[in-house]
Amino acid sequence: MMWRILLVLLSFSLCYGAFDEEGSVFEAIEYQNQHQYQKARDAYLVLYEETRKLEYFKEAIILSSALDNPSATLDFANEYIAKGGEKDLALCKVFLDSYLKLGLDQEAFKEAQSIAKVEDTPFIHDILGSIYAYNKDFANALKSFQHAYDTSKSQDILQKIILILLQTSQEQKALNLLYSHLESYGCADAFCQFSIGVHRKFSQLHKIEGMFEKAFKAQPIVQNAQNLILIYTYQKKFKQASEIAAQFPFVSEVLLELYLAQKDYANAAIHARNLYEQNKNPYFLAIEQLYLFESLPQKDARSLKPIIANLTQALELLDNAKEGGTSPHMQPNATQDDMGFFLNFLGYVLIDYEIDVQKGKTYVQKALEIEPNNVAYIDSLAWGYYRSKNCQKAKDIFKRIPQDDITKDQELTNHQQLINQCK
Repeated sequence: MMWRILLVLLSFSLCYGAFDEEGSVFEAIEYQNQHQYQKARDAYLVLYEETRKLEYFKEAIILSSALDNPSATLDFANEYIAKGGEKDLALCKVFLDSYLKLGLDQEAFKEAQSIAKVEDTPFIHDILGSIYAYNKDFANALKSFQHAYDTSKSQDILQKIILILLQTSQEQKALNLLYSHLESYGCADAFCQFSIGVHRKFSQLHKIEGMFEKAFKAQPIVQNAQNLILIYTYQKKFKQASEIAAQFPFVSEVLLELYLAQKDYANAAIHARNLYEQNKNPYFLAIEQLYLFESLPQKDARSLKPIIANLTQALELLDNAKEGGTSPHMQPNATQDDMGFFLNFLGYVLIDYEIDVQKGKTYVQKALEIEPNNVAYIDSLAWGYYRSKNCQKAKDIFKRIPQDDITKDQELTNHQQLINQCK
């Protein structure tokens, strides 16, 4: 076997003196204590070769299972059994671990069943449940997972149960089980978001709102705040969500994203303004103008005037910050792509509403310097020339947009028709 070559090399220095079994054992143990499992395994293999004591071979096999070579571990384990070694619980677990790592589900299943007869633990039933589920035997998977959950109350195992119940159209049972767990044990980390997501899907958030309020009141920490903000926002209780977020300034951008997810641009604009007032970051001043634009019931030169003025100011501040001309607390969140987007947006507004077409084209050209092939920016510039009555220039620029992109976008299609008709 290949591993015997290794043993020859490892034991070469021992050829000139008597083998020190006790010293070698202490050396192997020391490697284990230092978590140098490969060296510890190899030391036990040398001990086995020198003494032929199977207990050393067994230690080498157990250590081998901690390394990333399940095929070698399986070979060692089978050789150990062939040499008369006992397949006790520890060896069964080595076989199970190797089978799982190698994706040998049927062998792993039989091994797990064998272990379960001796050691009835949540871990083993979790493995059995996972194998049943993989093979779409959901009835037995639920039995195994339920057995594991009843003993451990593990939220990870419960999540598997909930997913199977939902997949098998047992929604109410899933909700009842989840509610019962939250009421008795609460939740932690990603399982909280999972629980909120399930209740949202079935419009049952009102049932767990009180639990999360109670959890936040008992422990007003970031995780509990985020969970409660999520529940409030999904129910469009933006005032309550804002009150919680105000207590945690670093959670504010999360709340802003949630407003946007709901397309609540008016509240998003208010929140962006609050963020700007808090830290004077011009990025938030810029995005406030985008949300104000989206929230306007009627758009004309008069209603757009303050948006244009504020966005122009924000771009100047961002430009100044980029060149290092501001204090450290004004460092922008805006990337180059963001700058291009802001420039194009301002330019397009000036062009489309015919407020200042020439200035609008200048802003769009600056955006194109950042992203020369951006379809939206090319469209804006062509539209600027169309508004300037320079039809041929508008047509020449618009031709740079691939027809596939035009076909997929209604606004591009409309612009193409109008520009082509321009004389």
